[in-house]
Amino acid sequence: MKKLSLLIALCMLLTIGGVYATWTYTQNTDVADEAVNMNMNLTDVAYSGSYGTYKVDTSSLKLAIDPKAGTTHTTALYIEGNIVVTFTPNSVAPVEIKENGLDTTYTLSLSNPNWQYNSRNIVTLNHAEAHDIEWVKQADGTFTYTISAADLAGHISLAEIVLDTKVAYDAYNAVLGQGAIVISVSDGTTAS
Repeated sequence: MKKLSLLIALCMLLTIGGVYATWTYTQNTDVADEAVNMNMNLTDVAYSGSYGTYKVDTSSLKLAIDPKAGTTHTTALYIEGNIVVTFTPNSVAPVEIKENGLDTTYTLSLSNPNWQYNSRNIVTLNHAEAHDIEWVKQADGTFTYTISAADLAGHISLAEIVLDTKVAYDAYNAVLGQGAIVISVSDGTTAS
């Protein structure tokens, strides 16, 4: 009888303890689709007999749109990394160029001036004018200039848009693929 009482008591404990346990199941088997916009770029260009070459390295730069802090669906731009512009003087360039670099500017522009979502501009450039580059000479004879994430953030404003449905998210993502932010580096001389 004691064994039966103990067995009944254990069953009651399991039943009572089971009331607090929760089994969680998925109700939807659809995994959210994801599309990533990737930009393609031409490789570097150089003129034979010029003062040198420019290289713009954006490999460490990450521009991501995530929900704004304190919200769940409002777009906000988060920037990490930096852009490094390098000038490599030609071995036959004048001494002045090899010692000090070349007067150079950079500008930011949009590849699509009508880059919009629901009739709102996605991105606004706060400073579209040319900016002087102040070179830092490296030990190998090249010159570099770094645009930090904080500096870049001062140039780019992302419109705050609420994407409260997956349909809105997908539509916004499709429009993101229709434009890009372009950085151009120039010595101010254009070949004809």
